[in-house]
Amino acid sequence: MTRNEMIGRLCQAVEASAGFKMMTPSDFERLSSLIFEWQHVTMSTSTLRRIWGYAGQTTVPRAFTLDTLARFAGNKDYETFCQSQGQRMDVQSQLFLSDTFTIDMLKPDSRLHLTWEPDRICVIEHQGDGVFCVVKAENTKLQEGDRFECHMFINHEPLYIDRLHRGTLPLMCYVAGRQKGVNVRLLEIT
Repeated sequence: MTRNEMIGRLCQAVEASAGFKMMTPSDFERLSSLIFEWQHVTMSTSTLRRIWGYAGQTTVPRAFTLDTLARFAGNKDYETFCQSQGQRMDVQSQLFLSDTFTIDMLKPDSRLHLTWEPDRICVIEHQGDGVFCVVKAENTKLQEGDRFECHMFINHEPLYIDRLHRGTLPLMCYVAGRQKGVNVRLLEIT
């Protein structure tokens, strides 16, 4: 594997840890802030844009920069990251730095708007104590009126639902967005 291919894989691993892709200038600013928050290392947005080849710019990054990005992606350093790429391609564990909603952050009657591929839409309302009711469902196996338990929603990750209640059917479990995750947004109460 070439050096550029390895750096491309490192960029993908950093995006997975951050929970978003580098597509706009504000994405690079957000990543720079996350790196500083997590590692207390300042990395300029222009350095990040060059590494990602944003706007056609490319550069050979310094070892310190590659080590910092590898640590952000959950590795000891860049060399360890490279060794792991030769052995396994699937990531078994990682830190979550993307938006997370837990039940202690939600008041009863709070609503979450959930979307996942290919065109699934679901609006759920918190009933309290981690119990949610589906108030809107489009193109999904979930149905309006379904009730379930969930204590954490992690943006861009699969959603695992426990104790799904539907009429007189036995309790079920359900996963949404297994491949590419679920987008979660808190709706304003009107």
